[in-house]
Order: sequence, then C-alpha cells, then structure tokens
Amino acid sequence: MLELSDVHAYYGESHILNGVTLRVGAGEAVGLLGRNGAGKTTTIKSIIGFIPPRRGSIVFNGKNLTGRPPHEIARGGIGLVPQGRGVFRSLTVRENLTMAARAGKGNGWTLDRAFQRFPRLGERQKNYGDQLSGGEQQMLAVARALMTNPTLLLMDEPSEGLAPMVVREIGAILAELKQEGVPLLLVEQNLLLALDIVDRLYVMNKGTVVFEGTPRSLLANETLHRQYLGV
Repeated sequence: MLELSDVHAYYGESHILNGVTLRVGAGEAVGLLGRNGAGKTTTIKSIIGFIPPRRGSIVFNGKNLTGRPPHEIARGGIGLVPQGRGVFRSLTVRENLTMAARAGKGNGWTLDRAFQRFPRLGERQKNYGDQLSGGEQQMLAVARALMTNPTLLLMDEPSEGLAPMVVREIGAILAELKQEGVPLLLVEQNLLLALDIVDRLYVMNKGTVVFEGTPRSLLANETLHRQYLGV
C-alpha cells in the first residue's frame, strides 16, 4: 500500500533522511521506532508532503506521491495524526471534526460514529480546542483524522505527554483500528505500546533504517535495545 524507496530529505542544507526504505502492506500495522532526532517525524512529514524528498520515491496505492502538495496526498486517502496534536484551538470539538469530514474508501466514519467511539468528545462537542485536556485533544486529533475516512493512517507519537490511563485508552483505539483492518504507520516512543500493536517495525538512527523485523525479533535483540532505543 505504501512504499518508500531510498528517500533523502533535508531541512535547509541539513541532510536528515539518508536513504530511508520501508513499506506498509494492506491491513498492516507498522511501527517506526528510534530515539529523539532519529528522523521518524521527518519520515512522516515526507510522506504527507510537508518536507518533499530531494531524492527517492514515495508510492501509495501505485501512485507516486513524490513532490505532490499535502492537500492532494490527503485527498488521496492518507490521514495524519500529527505530533503535538495540532487541533484548531479556536474551533469547537464539533467544528474540528466536521471541517475534516470527507467521504472516502475507509470504514465509514461519521460525526455520530466519532462521538460513539469517543464519548468524551460528544460531551464536550461545544467546547473549544483550547478548553480540552491533553488527552481530550489527542482523542480529537485521532477522531479528526478518522473523519477523513483514510485508507492509510499515519500516527506520530499519539501517546506523547499523556497520563497512563489515557495511554491505555489510545492503545485500545489503536487495537480496534488494527482489528478493523485500517493500515497504520505508527511513530511511538512508548515501546510497550508499539510492540503490542504492530505486526512489523523499523528502527531508525541518524536518518537511516537500522533494523526491520517483528516485535519478537526486536525483543530478542538486547544490543539493539541499548544502542538505538535506550532501553
């Protein structure tokens, strides 16, 4: 469904991604792990078009996305839950969701379904984005991405800065999406959360992929833990 081949990306003249190659299959949950500064978020931004690669290719459902603007990529079926949540603080919960609503080939996400899955958002649908807690904002960011009815969902650090109880809720949401067959590319610092969800994973270091495998094979590699994940 998604394939990155030898992707190189830069911030100005700083070479951040140095030949990243990875893939996400239909119905597959894939993790992207690594320390801060490894290039994970830059990979997500390259896929969605915020940082177009200078070399390499990004192909989604047989179409080359390289160089296309973000709005075209989003319309093509890729949903994004960005790092830092990115909710519109001056809009209500309901407005955040309805502005993102789009018919698509996904699993039929509507406003009613979003409020059913995230009842707290239904309770606070008239509240503005800046009146929500961090956990509520994260749920809103996830629900907003689902309202685009994506065929592939990119999630960048969905558990970042959240209380353990909210992290468990986010984990339950991810598990449900996986059961429904929504393909996921998950960037996550919470190793246990990621390993519980993904089918395969990649580990990045200094802009390159240094490991590809299953959660079981990662757990068996203690050297990899210490060197690239700090655990």
